[in-house]
Amino acid sequence: MAGQLIQVATQTITSSINSFNLTGIDSDDVYALFFHNVSFNTDARDISLRVLESGTPNTTTNYDQAFKFLRTDTTFGNTGVTNANNFDVTTAIGNDTGETGQGIIYIYNAFNSSEYTFFTLEQCQIAHTALFVGKQGGAVFTSASQVNGIQILGAIGSSSFRQGTFTLYKVV
Repeated sequence: MAGQLIQVATQTITSSINSFNLTGIDSDDVYALFFHNVSFNTDARDISLRVLESGTPNTTTNYDQAFKFLRTDTTFGNTGVTNANNFDVTTAIGNDTGETGQGIIYIYNAFNSSEYTFFTLEQCQIAHTALFVGKQGGAVFTSASQVNGIQILGAIGSSSFRQGTFTLYKVV
């Protein structure tokens, strides 16, 4: 059956945690990372991602991203970054009740050591200003390597997650 999701790994956050790894990418299939109800202990924080190679986060400056930034209070904007050491999935999630982020990230070519790993993203959130915002776009890890998982970080080094669920699926 085409289009089936097979759960590979999951992390449900119920107490403070700064980062965690989801592993289990072991084929050339497309993978999907779903996240929902994510919030932080500190206001205006982002979910960030890095790839795992043999279970180790790659912290080099090989992450490029481009997104359409959608807002309810004004027109859309464009955002892009090259040569970063991670890619930001969200923009300033709040820490008040109801200020959470959710989304889907598709992961392509991750296990193929001859190709770059590509990501597409659709996400929405209530930001720290109680504004509804979202991003749609993509990112690329610009190093041909075999990726076996994803490291998920809460605003690198400065904040911890308060709650949320992250689930990695294989799309077959």
